[in-house]
Amino acid sequence: MRRLTIILGLPLLLLFFRVPSAQALDPHHLYEENCSGCHAQHAGNFVRERLKRRSGRIVSDDTGRDLHQFLVGGHGKLDAGGVDALIAHFTNILTSGPIYRDHCLICHDRAVDLARRRLVLRNGVLFGRYTGRSIVDFLINHGRLEGDEIPKTVDMLRRQLEPVSPD
Repeated sequence: MRRLTIILGLPLLLLFFRVPSAQALDPHHLYEENCSGCHAQHAGNFVRERLKRRSGRIVSDDTGRDLHQFLVGGHGKLDAGGVDALIAHFTNILTSGPIYRDHCLICHDRAVDLARRRLVLRNGVLFGRYTGRSIVDFLINHGRLEGDEIPKTVDMLRRQLEPVSPD
């Protein structure tokens, strides 16, 4: 009887406990676990201070060395999926620029913490988790963002909620 209860109860447990996909990588976690001990505490600071884009590649600002090749060569001891996730994350940081740091960080947590605690994606659209309000609409009158800063900020916040697939 006990074995039957355990077997029948397992599907109910699976409804309450979601197991993260083995294929989903969190670039923030990768950076914090593999890089932040020697480099800047936050990836954004490291990227803005030490990296740049050249000919579509991310390179060291100091040496000009290609970061992808450097990581694939063993620096950071990441597998190929981890390297690709970090390169995509660093590219996104360079692309979005310091909008969040300059406009939001004074009042809010790091972007990843804010997004994961207070925002939710519904059909690809970003909403406030508790208010249900569209973040695009909300940012029109919040944060003193101008022009293309609103879509860039929304895109950056949306990416915080989407783990990177190593495919």
